[in-house]
Amino acid sequence: MPGHGSSPSAQYSITRGLWRHDYKVTTGGKHIYHVDNSHLTPGKPDLTFHAGADNNAPVAGVCKYRHFSSDTEVGLGNPNSPQTMAWVRLNREGMMSVRYSFRMSVGDRQPRTFTWKRTHAMGSGAGALKLVDDSERVVAVFSSGTAFSKRAGQLDLYAQYGEQFQLMVLLSGLALREKATRSRAAAGGGGGGGGGGGGGGA
Repeated sequence: MPGHGSSPSAQYSITRGLWRHDYKVTTGGKHIYHVDNSHLTPGKPDLTFHAGADNNAPVAGVCKYRHFSSDTEVGLGNPNSPQTMAWVRLNREGMMSVRYSFRMSVGDRQPRTFTWKRTHAMGSGAGALKLVDDSERVVAVFSSGTAFSKRAGQLDLYAQYGEQFQLMVLLSGLALREKATRSRAAAGGGGGGGGGGGGGGA
């Protein structure tokens, strides 16, 4: 079964910016996304993925935490061109569950369900997540970084389902990582936003 025992088809490193607020996504030493992390700015997405090194690069995707809900809206594309946007909801599976699922078509197939849940695999770190498909095949692992380093995590992708799916995995995985960070900050009196943590389960 692809996953922890196999070599990933792609690897992405996620690091925090200079002020440990925004994120940078790199692969093979190349800076592919700058992620603008916005806290409580009216009308602005919580996370905005720019396809380049800074905020001046084109927008590739966004995510919005829903108020009074643990769900997250993920948008593939640029909101300034709404006719080209594809919106996918990242749903929490029940009030007491800490698994998050989304449905998405890959290739020419019917929509499939993909679920993020916690993994305790050796080397993935505390709070790490794995993404499984509806047959429980591991298609991605989001290993967590440490609280006191710039490294926010690493995403290993095991399924080659195209660029949109890769972007959806990055957006949804980092959305859950940032949601958990905001929840910890709120619980400690250090900030707000977001709600529920990322991961849980198997």
